[in-house]
Amino acid sequence: MTNNIDRLLDYQIQSRHCPGALVHVERAGKVLAHQAAGLIGPESDIPMHDGALFRLASLTKTIVTFAALMQVDEGHIALDAPVSDYLPVLKDQRLPSGERPQRAPTVRDLMRHTAGLDYGWAIQDSDVRQKYQNANFLTQTPIYEGSAFLGALAALPLAAQPGTAFNYGYATDVLGMIVEKIDGVSLGKSLKTRILDPLGMRETGFEVPKSEQARLASAFATDTAWHTFVPKYGIPKPGLPFMHCGGGGLVSTLGDFASFSRMLANGGYINGERMLSENLFEEMGRNQLPESVVGPTSFTGPGFGFGLGFAVRLDWGPGAMPCAAGEMTWSGISGTTMFVDPKEKWFALHFSSNMTTRMMARMEFRRAAALC
Repeated sequence: MTNNIDRLLDYQIQSRHCPGALVHVERAGKVLAHQAAGLIGPESDIPMHDGALFRLASLTKTIVTFAALMQVDEGHIALDAPVSDYLPVLKDQRLPSGERPQRAPTVRDLMRHTAGLDYGWAIQDSDVRQKYQNANFLTQTPIYEGSAFLGALAALPLAAQPGTAFNYGYATDVLGMIVEKIDGVSLGKSLKTRILDPLGMRETGFEVPKSEQARLASAFATDTAWHTFVPKYGIPKPGLPFMHCGGGGLVSTLGDFASFSRMLANGGYINGERMLSENLFEEMGRNQLPESVVGPTSFTGPGFGFGLGFAVRLDWGPGAMPCAAGEMTWSGISGTTMFVDPKEKWFALHFSSNMTTRMMARMEFRRAAALC
């Protein structure tokens, strides 16, 4: 274990950013760093361990997007087809003015977050922002019927003309519903068949059995935003609907997610077989945003565009993290972070329960991982 990773984890825990954390860094099958530190939760005396379960939050998006790309490979979905070809309820979405958009949002727009669907808090138009906030998705999901969610989303105005702005929001939840419709099963079953079982990700899913819930990692009570958004995922409530949220609902272990990350680092291969065609794998890791569209700066700092499901380091411009051109990254609001560089067959993961300082934590981790 490198001193840099040790010092990083010690600082995060001693500063009460998180009760505990897991880290894994690997290149070409060689483990460069693997460390568990702290406790599984603030009220627990159980040391952090490899069996800890984490709510992936938005890292869910990377797996769901990969599943949808597999359907593109199979000819069931077209990247540039309108979303409404697969989900007709979204056919009549309008702009805030009431006008129709210049073109319909596409599947590609969903994957690169240019469909005009937003979580709401970043919308500059106060009237549109209030409409998204009034819809109450963030507090209600996943205790929601999928059809009701789509109907409520269809009634909201698009935050921008499709293809003209990076609007981070419910796009991957919608994409997950397309995956469900194409496969004719729940999103959880689709992901299990397509990705989780082939990669041996047996601890990953949308629902955590009661017998395993003691393994769920949690945040300090002072991290009030974490406790507002995160704990409801993974635990259905008897008698209430429970949505498999493609944008943030998966629960997993670091080891399971390492299997997914390792496949990406190996260029999409598992056991010598491609899970995704070479062409689509390259598309996934290529910046898909037009030059006029500002990328995910508020999530990554400068120097990043966005591919299909992942932020991608550009080959120009300054960066807040020492990522190489073409490196892919994303993270979850719960405190989960991944970096993958297929050229180097390298990946790095940092899993914790930390919403308050998660932005700083992921950048600190990437700098420490560079020295492994």
